[in-house]
Formats: sequence, C-alpha cells, structure tokens
Amino acid sequence: MSFDPDTLYKLLPAVHRVQDDNLRGPLRQLIEVIAGQVAVVEESLEQLYDNSFVETAAPWALPYLADLLGIRGLSGDNARTRAPRSEIGHTIGYRRRKGTVVMLESLARDATGWQCHAVEFFQRLITTQNLNHIRPGNLAIASLRNADLLEFFDTPFESAARTVEVRRIQSLRGKWNIPNVGLFLWRLDAYPLTRSPLVHADAFPGRRHFRFHPLGFDIQLFNLPRTEPAFSQLAQAPEVPMPISRRMLKGAPPSPNALQFSPNPVYYGKEGSLVIEDSNAAPLLNDILVADLSDVTDGAGNPAWAHQNFAATQKKILLDPVLGRVLFPADLSPDDTRYGTFHYGFSAPLGGGEYNRSQLRSSPPPVARVAKNNPQFNSITNGIAAARSAGGAVEIAESDRFVEAIPPIDTGGNAIQIRAAEQRRPTLILTAPLEISGAADGSFTIDGLLISGAQIHITGNLGKLTLRHCTIVPSLQVAPNGTLTMGPAPALVVESPTTQIDIDSCIIQSMRVSPDTVVRMKNTIVDASASTSVALAGIDGVSPAASWKMVNCTIRGKVSASILQLASNSIFLADLAPADNPAIWPAPMLVKRRQEGCVRFCWLPRGARVPRRFKCIPSHHGPDLSPIFTSFQYGDAAYAQLSELCPEEIRRGADDESEMGAFHDLYQPQRLSHLRSRLKEYLRFGLDAGLFCAT
Repeated sequence: MSFDPDTLYKLLPAVHRVQDDNLRGPLRQLIEVIAGQVAVVEESLEQLYDNSFVETAAPWALPYLADLLGIRGLSGDNARTRAPRSEIGHTIGYRRRKGTVVMLESLARDATGWQCHAVEFFQRLITTQNLNHIRPGNLAIASLRNADLLEFFDTPFESAARTVEVRRIQSLRGKWNIPNVGLFLWRLDAYPLTRSPLVHADAFPGRRHFRFHPLGFDIQLFNLPRTEPAFSQLAQAPEVPMPISRRMLKGAPPSPNALQFSPNPVYYGKEGSLVIEDSNAAPLLNDILVADLSDVTDGAGNPAWAHQNFAATQKKILLDPVLGRVLFPADLSPDDTRYGTFHYGFSAPLGGGEYNRSQLRSSPPPVARVAKNNPQFNSITNGIAAARSAGGAVEIAESDRFVEAIPPIDTGGNAIQIRAAEQRRPTLILTAPLEISGAADGSFTIDGLLISGAQIHITGNLGKLTLRHCTIVPSLQVAPNGTLTMGPAPALVVESPTTQIDIDSCIIQSMRVSPDTVVRMKNTIVDASASTSVALAGIDGVSPAASWKMVNCTIRGKVSASILQLASNSIFLADLAPADNPAIWPAPMLVKRRQEGCVRFCWLPRGARVPRRFKCIPSHHGPDLSPIFTSFQYGDAAYAQLSELCPEEIRRGADDESEMGAFHDLYQPQRLSHLRSRLKEYLRFGLDAGLFCAT
C-alpha cells in the first residue's frame, strides 16, 4: 500500500476526519510525521538491498564488500581514496588474470583513478636473437628514418630497444631489465573548453593569426582519453590524457605527393579532442592541415608564423596543437567569429572549468541567463542590471568570451551572484576595474569565471564576498611570441572593513585587504608572480592585513597579516628581495598578532614570524627542505604542481599524510601507496614494478 499522508488520512473514518478538521488538523499532522518516518525506513530498506551490489552500494558499504573478497587496506577517510568501486567489481577478473601485464595496467587505473600504461621492459632489451624467434623491432640501432616512432622516444610508448640496466626499478633509478615492469601514470587530466572563441593575435596585421586560449597566449593542447575497446589490450596514446604532438595529430596526406597532412580523425572532429567551428556551430573538417606555426621572420624582418604564405596561396587553414595556434588563409571580418573546442591539461578541478560544481553550492534559479545570441541578455552588464534591484543570480550559458567595462555595482542589502552554467567556463575581460559595494547585509558571489584585464575593487560596507572556482589574473601580459608574463598587480583590493571573504578552489593574483577584513581560503593558489613580490598585505602593499584562515593553500609571495587564525596544510613560498628595507620587511612572512592563532603542517620560509607552530617544515633544528614545483608559470599544464623531486616530508607533510598545498585533496601519496599495496598480491614471483608519473 501507499504510505502517502493523504492516502492514509482518507482511510480514517469520516467522523474522525470531521472532528480533526474542527480541531485544526492535529491528527493529519501526526499521520504526516508517521508517513515521513515510514518513508525513511522504506528508503533505508531499499538501500540495504542495494548495498549487496558493488554497482549500487553506498560509499560506506564498499569496504565491507571488499572485505568479503579479502581486499584489505581500503581507506574511508576521503572521497578520492575510499574503496574504488571499479577495483572491487573487477577483483575476480584480476585474480583470474593474475600476473598479466594487461591486468596490472587495469589494476593501476582502478586503484588510483589515473590513466595508466604498463610496460614489460624485457620486451625492449637489446639481445642476441635466436633465428627461430626473430624480433625485428628490437634492433640495436634505432632507425632515424621512421620519424613517427621517434616521436614517442623517451615516453611510455617508445619502441626503441635499450641496453640492460641493473639498478632497481623500485627506486625509479633503473628500468631496462628482465624482471622489471613499469606502470606509467598520468597525474594530469584533460579538461574541455567548449566553443570558446579563437582569439586574434594582436601583434600581427589583419585577422589571420589566432590562438585557442581565451586569454590569447600559446597553450599545449591535450588529448581527451578514449575508452579502451577491450580488457585484453594495453592502453595506447589515444586512451591517455597526454599532450598532442604535431605528428600525433597528422593523418593522411590530402594528395599522394603532399608534404602537409590533414588532421587525424582520432584526435580532430566533433568526437575527438579538438575541433574548429564556424559561427553556425558547423565543424571545419575540410581545408584543415597540421603544421608547425612557430615564430619566424618574413622577408622584411617582421615577426611572422611559419607557413603563412603557404596557407594564403593554397587556401588552407593551418593548425598547430603544440602551440595552440590557428592560421587562416585570408583575413576574417571583425564580425566573423571562429570557435575552438579543445582540451587543456591541469592537475585538479580548480580555478574554474567545465566540471561539475553543483555539489559545491546552492543553485537559485537565475534572473538573467546571459548568452551572445540572447537579444535581452547578450552581455554580463545587462544581466547584472536585471539583478541589481532585487538581487538574484546571473548565469552565463556558454564558455564564451566577454570584453566589457561593467559599471559600479551596489548590491545594497541584496545577494547578487554571477556564475557560469554547469559544464561551462566563460571568460570576462575587464576593460576597467570592477567596483563592488553594498550594505552590511548584502553579498556578492562570483562562481566559475576566468577574469582578466583589471582588478576587482570592493568598497562601502559589503557584508560578504564569495569567490568559488574562479581564476582572477588581471595583470597578464602576452608577448608577440605567445609567451605569458604575470605582473605583481593585485587581483583583489578590499577597502570595506566589514566584508567577510570566502575563497574556495581559486587561482588569484595578489590581494590587498583592509586590516579588519576576515578572509577564509581553501584549496586556493595565490600567485604574486614571484616569491619576492607581495602576495597578501594591506591596501598599501606593506601594512598588516585582515584576519586569515587558510586550509590547503599555495601562496607565492610575501605575506603581511594582522591575525593568522589558522594555516593548515599550506605552502608559503616567500623570499626577501635584495632591495627590501629590513625595517619594513624583516622577514618574508609577518603576522602582527602572534599571541593567537596556529600554524600547523605547513611549509614556512626561514625567519617567518607566525603564531605557534605544530609540525611545520622546516623545523627550527631540522634540515633546510624547500618545495620543488614542476612549474610555476601560469598557463602550464603542471602549474603549481609539486615535482617528484620535492622532498618526501613536503609531499607527505599534511595532517593526513597527503601533500601540502592547493592540491592536497587529490591525495596523490595515498593513491600511490594504495597501488603499491595491491601490487604485492598480483605481481608474479620474481618481478618488480616501478611507478612512474608520465605527467
């Protein structure tokens, strides 16, 4: 029977219902409470049945299912390392195929959540061959004629043969030996950007030269991993998120004697990793050639791109995936826009992107939905005007590029939100600073945007400012050759003393805030362009600022704070410049009120003046350990990623033995440890496995 309250109430005798109506419905209210509790019991019983199956079990039940299969050591501490569902479901298949290289590759993928490629190194050794078992691919000398094979040299997919190494693979010092198996893991993911307008390279005359990145600098394009067709074969290049090279992208020549190549449909096209579209969303499939569009000079000594004369004479569109450049045969009109759908590499869903953010915020219905083809709200300025009077959310529907000077915004006592739609990341290029003010009960939220061009300036008595999954880099300078320079100008200036600032999963240039402001940051990168620049300070760039609470953050630049309530699992990469006045900057990190607050499980610069410490690095009497990053150039795929060469004390220095910094919640050390424990069960006797990070 149905336990709907209305159905149960109608089952009562009419005399009781009439009497209940006269008493204003206490019996109806009791039945509603009973029906609600019965619904909870029903849902619990259904979930208990679902918990019997690995596909539908609740996360807390997965370790119990794993225990029935004899799987030990699964952690329930966090979402990324909690009992991988696919690993438990595939356990029986793993045990049937124990010791095979395909099984080891699948195990590594399920146990870590990263794409993997397994290599049996004895297959690539230079050996004296038996005439009854000739291996034509294992030649002592690599062929210099096969450029396609040389393209993958020194990558997990290389086919060149090597001489034997006797160093141990578990220490990652040796690979090429008979008992060695290598598992190459891709720590970077490929994140999409859908129908983003190609950006004209302003350094060149006309409108032929374009770049994929919405901020107009060169970017390496990445491959979107494809699903492996079968469990019985190893992953190949199209199945992993690796950078797309020119030779990977090239397909068949358009004619038998052509020296240029059309794009490979594995990577290019609607179902591939990148595609160029016209304004009508029609993909440009013909007249596209893969080319090296590196910087050259023309006959007059002016900067140019390679093959630009070829593109004009042959009327072909040239595409370079390594530099993220597109060269058209003739100038496009100012009203003619070309769009690019592509993938870029990054470590985590941070700083805005086309990933799911619905679980991280409440989603009130928008009062304005902004899109370039919406005649009513075709700009962010128009959307904010609609929300200014009564508040509400302004949602940007596409991953488009908006160049605007937004008038000053006064929220009053309302709550205004500017957000990207789900699975979208729009770009806002400010031609003037964004001025925001409001009353003490007003709030302003920015969610999911990439903002450049000018800073955000908070004045008045705004009650709350929230930044979620945003990138705010106002002082980027793009050179004619496509390289990027980040200036020291602040991204956020907060003069309002009453504002509470919440920042989550953002990338921000330096900040200047008033002394009475309260700032809470989590999973955030603050980059002042250099460790000697000022990252966090007062309005004048020197005085102590705000009351801070930082969890899982990476701060690059000097810090001057009033109060540091809490700093946990964070890295403060700060140094004094030779020109710094010791009276102003006696240390690269200064906290004015050190009697309150705590700094725990953090890396601090030498001489930092902070509140009491707990298990911070370096300790007063310990070794001088420093973090090593793969890259700290904004725009790089490995931006702010800790290198494999970084000391173990930092890579496992957080309170839960994860890494310090903004990528703490990736739990990379736990993933690798979990895989190593699983390999002990599945490796054949006499074999050793090494875990290598391909990215």
